Amino acid sequence: MITAVWLPPLVKALATALIVVCASVVAEALGPFWGALIASLPVSAGPAYVFLAMQHGTDFVAASALGSCAANAVTGLFLIAYGALARKTSPWRGLAAAVSVWLAAGLAAQKVTWTPTSALLLNLIVYGAGFALLGAISNSGPEAARPVQRRWFDIPVRAIAVATFVSVIVGVSTILGPKATGIAAVFPVSLISLIVIVRPRLGGPASALLAANALRPMLGFGVMLLALHLTVRPWGSAAALSLAMAISALWSGALLLLRVRGDQSAVAKG
Repeated sequence: MITAVWLPPLVKALATALIVVCASVVAEALGPFWGALIASLPVSAGPAYVFLAMQHGTDFVAASALGSCAANAVTGLFLIAYGALARKTSPWRGLAAAVSVWLAAGLAAQKVTWTPTSALLLNLIVYGAGFALLGAISNSGPEAARPVQRRWFDIPVRAIAVATFVSVIVGVSTILGPKATGIAAVFPVSLISLIVIVRPRLGGPASALLAANALRPMLGFGVMLLALHLTVRPWGSAAALSLAMAISALWSGALLLLRVRGDQSAVAKG
């Protein structure tokens, strides 16, 4: 019985550690685009919704997913704020300002009665603005990595923090209610962890590039959440979650394909 209780959080912690480590290593080796693509996968929100579906009915999951879809636009504001500040401010000041933007906008989003249309429009407006504001950054080249001595416990501590956060969200979901749970479930803890890891090594410009490159994957994340909201009642939790994960994978695959083709075209022209 004890094993059954602790196995899901253990699996979730291991999966999160793997994603965070892989994203940081890939960002350092291949560039911020690749790290952002990996970190934008539903690492924390995915497990959170699996456990929410196990504890609550489809109505709760549907309402939470709609709140998450709206809050995904708030994550877009976080990325825009950090992308704009990372080059100009100290590491912690820029990140603190971006997190403050997320918290303020997240509290405001909680007070709105969202519909699928309004949540989708909000995402399109925010991410469209992000593409325009950070477009020059996303098209710039990667920065050279600067060697740094990483303490052995840095990555495990951040991975445990992600897993603990997801567990807390599931545990207090009844108190928060579906809308607040949905907003809290998409707090960008994986992106924050990645930024904290790579910022000392890659520097401010590359960290800004990471934020700019995360905009397109995160827009797909919002589409995934909207699909979950629309399908969980008629299809049931298992089928709806499977569809949502498939959408996330296909979106990331399409971005990867476009990136590879763009790199090949650049090489051919060069």
